[in-house]
Amino acid sequence: MTTPSSSQATALTPDAAFSLERWSASSGSDRTSRASLVLLGGGRRWYAHANGNGAIDALMRAVDDALARVLPAPVELLTYNVHASGHGHATAATVTLSVRDAGARAGAPAYPGRALHDNVLEASVVAYLDAINGLVSDREIDVAAVAPLDGISPDSIEPDGDDARTHARGRMMDAYNP
Repeated sequence: MTTPSSSQATALTPDAAFSLERWSASSGSDRTSRASLVLLGGGRRWYAHANGNGAIDALMRAVDDALARVLPAPVELLTYNVHASGHGHATAATVTLSVRDAGARAGAPAYPGRALHDNVLEASVVAYLDAINGLVSDREIDVAAVAPLDGISPDSIEPDGDDARTHARGRMMDAYNP
């Protein structure tokens, strides 16, 4: 069975406001899980780092942090399902989930997300973005206009030069000193 590569992750939303450029996550026993990611949307990159109770939770929290300026309210995860799309260790994972505005009344719209990928972590974060893209589309949010470039916080700008080395060293130290 052929599985999709990282550049072939599939999702439901065809004209997505956001896409995943890259991500990393670390997790282990007796330590906090951590994730970093870069999203593309509105003609810019959105950077975030987050901790969670597992790698998937940390990745979803990083998405939440990256998009906090865009979304009118935080979202909550309603459902999350993972299914193997074949047999054996090399099978792809299909993740389906749904989200809605946190604290929304009963019966408020839920937004479905779906992704297929050979890495369950990437399938999870792409499915989460897929659901959020549905919410952004439904609300007709103009992503490029919501957070102008001069309004981006220093934490969301990728460092360069000496600052990049300092930032990378800090991330490496965090990974080894939980």
